[in-house]
Amino acid sequence: MLLFDMDGTLIDSNGVWKNVDREFLARRGIAYTHAYYEGVAHIILPLAAKFTKEYCRLTESCEEIIAEWMEMARDAYAHVTVKPGVRAYLKQCRAEGRRIIVLAGRPYHVDPEVNHGIDTLITRAGAAVITEDSISNRVEKFPTTVLNQWTYHARLYAAARYCCTQRDMDLVQLVSFGCGVDAITSDETREILQAGGKLYTQLKIDEITNLGAVRIRLRSLFAALDEQDEARETARKEA
Repeated sequence: MLLFDMDGTLIDSNGVWKNVDREFLARRGIAYTHAYYEGVAHIILPLAAKFTKEYCRLTESCEEIIAEWMEMARDAYAHVTVKPGVRAYLKQCRAEGRRIIVLAGRPYHVDPEVNHGIDTLITRAGAAVITEDSISNRVEKFPTTVLNQWTYHARLYAAARYCCTQRDMDLVQLVSFGCGVDAITSDETREILQAGGKLYTQLKIDEITNLGAVRIRLRSLFAALDEQDEARETARKEA
């Protein structure tokens, strides 16, 4: 069974947003300071843009600031390289015929008390598990039907798009409530996957007290994937 995390294991991308901030300010001849870092490091993008506009006395709108940040971040993530041995590891997964499941969730979902060991259930089924941010930099920018200005959402949509190009890769999305922003991301992710001929599986983990229902969902997913593989093989032989 193969299971791995992304940042610090597969790649090192922790400095991306600091570099984005430094370059953004440098373009305007403004020094990057600790005070600025403290002002933007722990708040969401709209508030960070508002702080930046006021702190730096910029004429751009908050929307324009966010758009520039996102463009810079996409370019930066596209140039993040994997650590030595990672490509060989993925090659090993494929050589052994393992399915690769992209387990997409928010940062706090990595806590075992929150995710209830769902990653372990997947690896016990014989699949390898990776996170959405380990592959989200492998696709070019593409249009979405919803406003795409949040880092996590952008990674999620890009990961779904990439899965559509990989026969042995599928996505399972973890959500906490399934309402609000989660409802928007879920619908967009489903549309991307279905347009690419992929199945969409969502697990609402905050409602779980018994993993029996999760096991059934995952078994159903793997059974459906097996059926897809058999249908493709039959069509190939008949062609």
